[in-house]
Amino acid sequence: MPISSILIPVYNRQDLILRTLNSALAQTVSDIEIIVVDNNSTDSTYEIVAGLAATDSRIRLYRNDENIGPVRNWAKCAEYATAPYAKILFSDDLIAPTYLERTLPAIISRDCALVYTPAVIGYEDWKGTVHYRAFIGDCKIARDHFLRATTDMENFIPVSPGAALFRTSDLRKYILAELPGVKGYDFARYGAGVDWLIYALTALRYQHVAYVADPLVYFHAHAGSITIANENNQIPMGYALAKKWLRMSVKSLN
Repeated sequence: MPISSILIPVYNRQDLILRTLNSALAQTVSDIEIIVVDNNSTDSTYEIVAGLAATDSRIRLYRNDENIGPVRNWAKCAEYATAPYAKILFSDDLIAPTYLERTLPAIISRDCALVYTPAVIGYEDWKGTVHYRAFIGDCKIARDHFLRATTDMENFIPVSPGAALFRTSDLRKYILAELPGVKGYDFARYGAGVDWLIYALTALRYQHVAYVADPLVYFHAHAGSITIANENNQIPMGYALAKKWLRMSVKSLN
């Protein structure tokens, strides 16, 4: 069994997917599997991944019979994973070669919910603005402090699961395509809010969250990004609804 899965949900990324895959393959921790689930792409994404998979057995490629939307495809990736730990790597993003080397030691503790790092966000690989840089050095963040910070402080704690390493079992449990009682918003389409909830709901079950201070992930800002497009201002709406839902569901946050 590999120690960690790198989960790559993908749809129509023929121009970007190879660079993302190569960043996963370059990990200094070699005992990994790379799960790619193609969401019924209409371009040559699947064929490009298949070509690389034929040369490296660590890549396991699947294809959905129909497009199930981004969030359900995240969950599909987690279903296929066989490793105890997993990191979502979105198909337009990158991770540093030492990402797993730096994060795995912290999450092995049974008291640790997840490990996250700052992220570089920009239009050119590894160039841009560093986000989620909350502390000077590596540290542990007590659960209650983390939950207060992630609920109340903007840009302090990540929202994208692409910045963190989780237990695979928690990803399977807390990737939610809809929220009970919340009507009129398509979380499964936009991913906004339910991506952040993966952090919050996971943190509730453990004593602390681990932080590695170096920015070991790169988020590619481009017109095809759901977050950048922000169709009809749906992104901030999703986060507002998710935070309201969490406060209603977990009374200790109030």
